[in-house]
Amino acid sequence: MFVIGGIMVARLVYLQIFKHEHYAALANSTHLRKYEVPAPRGQIYLHDGEQKVPLALNQTLKLVYADPSIIPNQEETAKKLAEATGDNPQVFIDAMKKGKEYAVLKTRVNDETADKIKALKLRGVGMVNQDYRSYPEGELGAQILGFVNGEGKGQYGIEGALDGELKGVNGLLNAKTDTNGIPIATTDNLSRAATPGNDLVLTIDRNIQAQAEKFLKEGVQSTKADSGSIVVMDPNTGAVKAMANYPTFDPNAYQKVKDYTTFENDIVSSSFEPGSGFKVFTMAAGLDSGKVRPDTTYNDEGCLEMAKYKICNADNHKGGPNTNMTTVLRDSLNTGVIYILRQLGANPDKVTFESKKNFHHYITEQFGFGDRTGIEQSVESKGLINPPTSNDVNYANMTFGQGLSVTMIQMASAVSAIANGGTLYKPYVVEERVRPDGSTDKTQPKVVKSDVISKQAASDLTEMMKVVVQRGSGWAARTPGYNIAGKTGTAQIADPNGGYLKQGNIGTFVGFAPAEKPQFVVMVRINKPKVEGFAEKTTVPVFANLSRWLLQYYAVPPTPGAGER
Repeated sequence: MFVIGGIMVARLVYLQIFKHEHYAALANSTHLRKYEVPAPRGQIYLHDGEQKVPLALNQTLKLVYADPSIIPNQEETAKKLAEATGDNPQVFIDAMKKGKEYAVLKTRVNDETADKIKALKLRGVGMVNQDYRSYPEGELGAQILGFVNGEGKGQYGIEGALDGELKGVNGLLNAKTDTNGIPIATTDNLSRAATPGNDLVLTIDRNIQAQAEKFLKEGVQSTKADSGSIVVMDPNTGAVKAMANYPTFDPNAYQKVKDYTTFENDIVSSSFEPGSGFKVFTMAAGLDSGKVRPDTTYNDEGCLEMAKYKICNADNHKGGPNTNMTTVLRDSLNTGVIYILRQLGANPDKVTFESKKNFHHYITEQFGFGDRTGIEQSVESKGLINPPTSNDVNYANMTFGQGLSVTMIQMASAVSAIANGGTLYKPYVVEERVRPDGSTDKTQPKVVKSDVISKQAASDLTEMMKVVVQRGSGWAARTPGYNIAGKTGTAQIADPNGGYLKQGNIGTFVGFAPAEKPQFVVMVRINKPKVEGFAEKTTVPVFANLSRWLLQYYAVPPTPGAGER
């Protein structure tokens, strides 16, 4: 007994003195559990006059969690939680089975329900404050914004593209727990403070965005179209003032959306064949290279044959001898832009590799087609521009906007380069970042290319685009007192199985005003309208409504005699 007692004393001395720190830490670890402290997500603002108004805010609610390893009876706990929340008990049982020491049981719990759960004093169940996204403007700018899903991850739009800087860096909480496993709030709980995300101020103007959405919705509904989009850009900086798509959704209730394509910002993510709107860039190449002038003429026979294919003007239009380049743009003549393609090579009588190479250079290296713009939106498409090695017929079609694909943001940026005299700006929607410490980082306009085309070529092209509005397919956009430059486009829709769909088209109109000193570029796209006629019946009226409103909104003084036929 004396020997056994001595052994027990020696063992106690060893455990309590020599191994004290080891076992103290081990014991303490059963009461210390690390929990993430969610970082406040950066908020998003837009402009309303001189004011910055919130577009995406954080709403503080409760998150209910559990440590399943210390819950004595999970079924009983689930039952009591269900009585307090009105949920199915199985939801909580399934959640507890997914985590060994930490399981999220319920999110977005209001104070009333939180008080009921707290009163239950359930062992192993706790709550923490959690910020959830709220969109006070509802559908306004929905596709620009995107949304934050149930797991706190940004999806689509700004929320998806800049999720990393918006969400910040979560902190760590060393939560001392009571006998029920509930963290005890103490000053030494925090092992790492959370770093909030950056706030963002957008270039979007609330009033312009609202009007763009209004006119677009009216245009889509009046033409019984499948969908539509509209973008407004400052041609002198690349700042986007509005981007609207219809149909749209409410990011506060994104779960109710059944067609996920509704979440996409088609202005950025959807590439399409632009049709005749692309003729302005073919004309730009001809003017800048010196191969044609506005008064350069050719013999328009209405159709031409190329590699056993017959390419004709729309509506069998035949301009005849002495058809000039201004008329080509005004009447949207396919044969005229193919004529320009031929002039870009050494042999003006046919399409050559050199002419295709020069055309490819203008539309890719100069105007930026075939590459992403880098705008702060998720899932941006770069479109498709075939290389000069493609066949001659393909390049002939490309001159009038078929056989290639572009995005609306690319088109608006490229037309802005014409409007401002030859400078291509990177489009952007984030005007300013506000860091957690209050410091700011204001976005400066970025010049992608300063010599897209010469000032003379841009001036000549602007005058030709004015004629399109004054006496051509853009006639519905005429506005007394203002000169407006623009171009319509009506394109067939590519069939995924090859060729083109027999039914439906895509109508576009892109233009700027005032033509002499542009304040804005607007592009409208209407998909599969169910009314007869080309873009002048579907997209031009939408452009006209918005551009006239914008001229008043910007308080642009009229020019006597301008805008008249």
